[in-house]
Amino acid sequence: MSDGIEVIIDKWDLKEGHDMFDFMESMVKSPEINKVLVILDKTYSEKADSRSGGVGTETQIISPNVYKNASQEKFIPIVTERDEEGNAFIPTYFDGRIYIDLSSNEHFEENYEKLLRNIYQRPSFQKPKIGTPPKYLFEETPKSYKTSQILRTFDYQIDKYPKRINSIIRDFLDVFYNNLKDFAIEFEVNDYMGIGKQICDNIHQYTDIRNDFLDFIDKLTKLEIEFDFDIVINFLEKLPLLENPDESRSSWSQFEFDNFRIINHELLIYLVAIGLKNENYGFVEDVLYSTYFFKDRHNNYNNEPKTFDELYRHVDSIDKYYKETYSKNFFNPMADLIIKRIPENMDKSDFVQADLLCYYVANMNGKRWFPQTYVYDSRSKKELFYKMVSKKHFNKVKGLFDVKNIDEMKYKLNELKEKESQNGSYNNRIGYSSSFDRVLPLYDVIEIEKIGTTR
Repeated sequence: MSDGIEVIIDKWDLKEGHDMFDFMESMVKSPEINKVLVILDKTYSEKADSRSGGVGTETQIISPNVYKNASQEKFIPIVTERDEEGNAFIPTYFDGRIYIDLSSNEHFEENYEKLLRNIYQRPSFQKPKIGTPPKYLFEETPKSYKTSQILRTFDYQIDKYPKRINSIIRDFLDVFYNNLKDFAIEFEVNDYMGIGKQICDNIHQYTDIRNDFLDFIDKLTKLEIEFDFDIVINFLEKLPLLENPDESRSSWSQFEFDNFRIINHELLIYLVAIGLKNENYGFVEDVLYSTYFFKDRHNNYNNEPKTFDELYRHVDSIDKYYKETYSKNFFNPMADLIIKRIPENMDKSDFVQADLLCYYVANMNGKRWFPQTYVYDSRSKKELFYKMVSKKHFNKVKGLFDVKNIDEMKYKLNELKEKESQNGSYNNRIGYSSSFDRVLPLYDVIEIEKIGTTR
């Protein structure tokens, strides 16, 4: 009663002169009675089974309603006593019914809450609303890649077994790499149109597994768990193997592996783009400044240390097909193909900014990289660079430029500016010859004297 529930009980509501049997029947039949609590102890159970006394009468009234409706919820058994072996005293007609156990002080409050929730129809566990089935179940060719399986259990595995992070990363990247090998093209034609079409079709066919890779890296770079980045390095070191034939082949054409050159190029930029998007700058630093020993076609490591720019690729075998298919003279068909395939959950600006960062880092270190996608976001300021006026932002991203402090950053930029001024390339900004837009040098994108001047 103190918890807001109106209670009708014989001690309060059955008066002298009232019909006892009518009172009992009204508790069962009256629409105003929502629940009937049957308080079970040893005496009640024995009288119910022997049909003796008032309890026996109650039993004869209640039991038909219990038996004829297996899912009835009006009658709630309340166990208040157990035998010496711990078994609840329950009359036969309630056998198999779920009851509320108020027989022990230890769990009384917890189970009393269950009773209240039952009466108020406010269960502890709400059944969730039915959602929509996964789209991949209804695709013409359902995903069968193991990468999808690993991805779907990633959050659970990391939450339950965080120490297995390295083995999970290794398993995923190994499976992904082996799946990539299945996309080798057996060319049926040998003309530019046919070659270009097969390469473009192949790139689109690998989209599902690429998206698994991007989702995995996205989850990985959001984690606050340390992992061994050498696993990622080992994966990247193997990628050039896809661009070469098996060592048993003595001759081949360069275009036969152009699909993998496009794939490898975009995967590298995606690693940088996703790391930047998730502000995992340490991950991006590892991609851009790690030492790589790429494997050759004999699956042997090259002893010469390399950097990320070794995965830079330019493919022109699709140019003729791509331009004629879309009736447009693109600056770079490969760049357009990559840009148009950016997944919905990533902004085009993120990808272009990553491409530009690869160029700036390579340029500062005398390496080779041309940001092929720069024309797709050329007029917008890049947040990573223009926010360098903030000291807080600079301290977050300084590792991306391999510097320790503001003075070192200024020195690097002035040195680059002086070097390009001396060799005559200061005003000769790079870009597509047919485009008015040019790639601004880093010392023009970042205002040198304003670096770290605000909080």
